[in-house]
Amino acid sequence: MLDSRPSFLRSLRFVFANGPRVLIFCVAAVFCFVPMASTQNRSTLPAGRGDKLDLIDLNSLRAQFQKAVGNDFEVAKDEFKIRDNARGGGSYWLAHVKARHSGYYVLTYSYKENDPHYSHVERDFFLRIGPSGCHRGPPSTGSYARFCVGDTIIVPIIINNFSARAFELKSQKYSIADDDIFEKERPSELNAGTNAASVMNPAADLMRYVGSSSHKMLHRNGGYTLENFATFEAVEPGRLTLAVGTSPRTSPDDGVPIIIVALGTPVTLLASHQDVRGYSQGYDGREWVSSSSGDAFMSNLMILQPGDRISVMYSSSRRSREFERNERSGSESLEQPPPVITKLPFKLKTDYDFTEWLAAYLPK
Repeated sequence: MLDSRPSFLRSLRFVFANGPRVLIFCVAAVFCFVPMASTQNRSTLPAGRGDKLDLIDLNSLRAQFQKAVGNDFEVAKDEFKIRDNARGGGSYWLAHVKARHSGYYVLTYSYKENDPHYSHVERDFFLRIGPSGCHRGPPSTGSYARFCVGDTIIVPIIINNFSARAFELKSQKYSIADDDIFEKERPSELNAGTNAASVMNPAADLMRYVGSSSHKMLHRNGGYTLENFATFEAVEPGRLTLAVGTSPRTSPDDGVPIIIVALGTPVTLLASHQDVRGYSQGYDGREWVSSSSGDAFMSNLMILQPGDRISVMYSSSRRSREFERNERSGSESLEQPPPVITKLPFKLKTDYDFTEWLAAYLPK
């Protein structure tokens, strides 16, 4: 057998003698080799971010999810998304599901993360499913009060470097009383001193202007911040960007992208809101909830049905402590500026929130 030590020592002397040229060659060789070494088949996907890269078994993840939800939901498709650091980072498995029937569902996703403070973490998605053609109600930062049978719901499952992933679905029977509540739920007609007839509304064919209102946020040391809102009601199917301010707007980036669909039209929406609980484990092995919070996959896109009402903030101003005192004494009066409404071409904004996950599935 040949002794490799003298050859190894000669190699070291060669490296030190030739300096940077050999080191540059070695580094280049390593980078050329990495893509070949990380080739994956379609049953595995990268998880994690930065220099921590693991592989997850996609087939196993699908099987776990299907076993948990299969009796109540059809899994139509799935996809994998990695968000860059500018958008918050993280890797996600998106499951596209369709409810087989109406009901109230809680989908719990549990996992272990690399944090010694938590024995495991649970995330609850609350899915309220109404009958086909139901009234969903307007969204709040992308979260809808309920979905309808026929809708496609994108359930975002955060992957990262978590382990021991598991799914559980709990359900309750649907009550038809929900339908009556959603049909009767309408904000009261506004009477805040601004006459709707005196406000020009170029978007009236799609969004009827109902009126305006204001809200005071009191400051601890006196004074307040005044926010003014304009309320609209969806009229008929169509698309637009609705911009509201105290002066005309010219860029769709300054408005709210809105799609109005006819009642009964199935759509694709995000299961946005989730409750998050972190569990810790004591020396005796017992676990307890050591932290709880809410989380949401927010979207600026609004998908409405005729009759839905939304409120858009169009101005905000600060009032001093002195102004508040004078207002109470009657020497100062609060004047609400009328909204200036602009109808702009529909434009989806996907820069920062999770609207990009819906971009390929917008209703026609």
